[in-house]
Amino acid sequence: MRELALKYFNRENYRRALELFLEELENSQTKEDIAFNANLVGLCLYFLHYPKESLKYFEIALEHTEGYENDKVQGNIDEVNRYIERITQDIEEIKERLEEEDDREKKGILLSNLGLLYYLIGKREDAEENFVEAEKIFRNSNNKIALAALYTNFAMLYEDLRQLDYLYRALDIFQKEGHIKGAVDTLHALALYYLEDDYLEEAYYFIEKELELVEKLEDVEIKRRAYELAADVAMELGKIQEGMKYTEMAAKLSP
Repeated sequence: MRELALKYFNRENYRRALELFLEELENSQTKEDIAFNANLVGLCLYFLHYPKESLKYFEIALEHTEGYENDKVQGNIDEVNRYIERITQDIEEIKERLEEEDDREKKGILLSNLGLLYYLIGKREDAEENFVEAEKIFRNSNNKIALAALYTNFAMLYEDLRQLDYLYRALDIFQKEGHIKGAVDTLHALALYYLEDDYLEEAYYFIEKELELVEKLEDVEIKRRAYELAADVAMELGKIQEGMKYTEMAAKLSP
């Protein structure tokens, strides 16, 4: 099971990896296994934007390590605490700006940014509340691109079909408005949505749609991200030649 958990972790499917590492942690018998699994649970929670919850598991890992490994776990704890402090400070700064801002359009952007910060620190309900207020403003001002970007933010809050609904809403607007980068990012998110539950054919469909647009962008990192995901899924589908092709394309863009 550990190999499977690591596979999902390396694919950045942290939700699935988290489930497996939690099960591994529950069944751990040695200090080394407890530390290993607790640390990876902590990392999964951190990458899923639950930083405060991740600290609990890093502390468990810390209790079961010594020497260099102990220092590494302590480094994770220190990094998470710095992250929480930084995001908390940013939240307070935006809240102050909101009180002073009279322009509705700018206020909508601030509300969207505030919601995103709340999401990053694990406060989903506060994030949703601010996104809802921003949506009202962007609808009234007919700011379609801002609305589409907001829908991709909404999608991150949910683990059910609401995520899919918001991604489709965003994609529809980006495509109609000819916003290529927005469409590429949303297609990538749709591919990851299906990949999270191992719907490989559906994921590959959206990856192919993404690849049709990604060449129109100059962003090397976005291209490399798309090629790496395409290679990973193609290989799992048995599309060996395609997988090798995308692996080579990604390698050429690596620093």
